[in-house]
Amino acid sequence: MDDDRGLRILGWAGPLSILLVLVGWLSAGFFPPPPPSLAGEELLRFWGTDTTLKQLSMVICVWGGVLYAPASLAVFVALRRSGDLALNLGQACIGVLGTVFFSLNFVLLSLVPYRLENGDSGYSQLLHDVGFTMTFMPVAPFTVQYLLIAAIILRDRSGRLPYPRWVAYVNIWVALLLVPATFIPLFHSGPLAWNGMFSFWVPVAVFVGWFVVMFPPLVAGRRSTTPAPSATPPRATTPSTTAPS
Repeated sequence: MDDDRGLRILGWAGPLSILLVLVGWLSAGFFPPPPPSLAGEELLRFWGTDTTLKQLSMVICVWGGVLYAPASLAVFVALRRSGDLALNLGQACIGVLGTVFFSLNFVLLSLVPYRLENGDSGYSQLLHDVGFTMTFMPVAPFTVQYLLIAAIILRDRSGRLPYPRWVAYVNIWVALLLVPATFIPLFHSGPLAWNGMFSFWVPVAVFVGWFVVMFPPLVAGRRSTTPAPSATPPRATTPSTTAPS
């Protein structure tokens, strides 16, 4: 009972994580993000507008990004019932690693206007480019994590997981649809640039969708997707005997 209550509490880290990141990202005016072509005076004007709001918004995103670690641990606790410890430890560890990329990028973006009053466009340009690239490109940890989650669910025979088998296929599709973002450094425009269809819009949609699929069962305290077996063993039948007359 205490373990289930703890899982429900830990499970709230997932919704809270993505909510804080979305609120921060939207309030900063980064939806969609500025084009990679933004440079020089245009970049300084962009960050010179609502500068404090942009920085505070990135602070909110940092808090949201850090919560991805306990969210991954919540999934670990839920998948522990499968008994597949090796794969489960793998997904949890790489999920915690992904938290670094899901928070450090926001720190870098918050520092873009730090020297803005000096008109140092070189400093701002570097942090701007690195910050937006780190926000969308490092999808490898998340891709591997979701593939491991899918493998655990598909291999499960216990019937004690809070996820049905279709959740495994959702994880596979999310993992695959994140992959195009790894090519962001090669493109300044088009669908694979950091503001493009396959590097921003699709990854953001499926990433948010992953949270929608994975965490409601944990918050609701769903214990399994199959009926529990009857606790009463079948009554043994004994052959009738006829007393000799």
